[in-house]
Amino acid sequence: MTTAELCFALAKANGTSGDESAFIDETRVLLAPFASFQENTLHSLIGVVGTGEFEILLDAHIDRVGLLVRGIDENGFLLVDKVGGIDPRVLVGSEVTVMGKRALPGVICSTPPHLQKGGENKSEVSLKALAVDVGLSKAQAQKLIEIGDRIVFLPNQAKLLGTRIVSGAFDDRAGVAALLLTAELVKDKLSHCRVRLQLASQEETGGSGAKTSAFTAAPDVAIAVDVGFGSDPYCDKHETIDLGGGPSIGISPALDRALTQELIAVAKDNGTPYQHDVMPGRTGTNADSINISRGGVKTALLSIPLRSMHTAVEVIDTEDVENTAKLLAAYILKKEAELSC
Repeated sequence: MTTAELCFALAKANGTSGDESAFIDETRVLLAPFASFQENTLHSLIGVVGTGEFEILLDAHIDRVGLLVRGIDENGFLLVDKVGGIDPRVLVGSEVTVMGKRALPGVICSTPPHLQKGGENKSEVSLKALAVDVGLSKAQAQKLIEIGDRIVFLPNQAKLLGTRIVSGAFDDRAGVAALLLTAELVKDKLSHCRVRLQLASQEETGGSGAKTSAFTAAPDVAIAVDVGFGSDPYCDKHETIDLGGGPSIGISPALDRALTQELIAVAKDNGTPYQHDVMPGRTGTNADSINISRGGVKTALLSIPLRSMHTAVEVIDTEDVENTAKLLAAYILKKEAELSC
């Protein structure tokens, strides 16, 4: 399986925050060759590679943003609310799948410009004003759909030119792919290190999965892998990272400086391309939850550049996913060599 195929397969699975069991059910066979994963109370997946005593925690989150049904109106339209950081502006006219008693195709209604009232096309889009059309009457919809059912973007997946690919849910299924590739690179090579693969739940709604799983693990060090804001024509280049430029190594007061510098040194020594992502405070990722677990965990952050975050058309470069895995593997094997001396 190529890296692109792995990313597509992971991103296609459902599993919005709080409903990660859907992801687990749909990817169980896919994950099996990389490690033996166990599901915990909050529906995070935990896998272990290696038998050593020094534990390195690698984290990526499995939940994705989406919507949930908050009501069905008299005409059968679904009223919705958000799961995670959804921008209502990108929803209008989108194709979605409603995860009712069976998967149902739907579209988010869009008022034609000809019928919009003065200034309406310039006003902020309110999520409470949006509705999903599944083509059913109220009575028909109520037989198949319940309040709280989840709604996800239709998984329109494609290869772009070069090594770029597009899909919904690459945040953070691209990070999951990087962890799986890392496991493949280091398995059967560890006797002093133990790598805990933490595929965490509920990152998009506060990081509960990472916080509780890290508390149970009590690792020696941790590295979170998430996505970062990929450069585009509309964003300040100093606030974004370049697709194809390699993983971004986070620099933040919330991250362990020594571990961060060690990752930079490993990248330089191995010729792995990398970038910097400077954050003045908390990182907005699972690293924030992990580093305050128990008495504290030395934590670093790698970010895979991603364009159009939290939309149905997230773009990544598969070389960035592979270079993230190479950097993680090089760090782990370096630590293994040090401990064997």
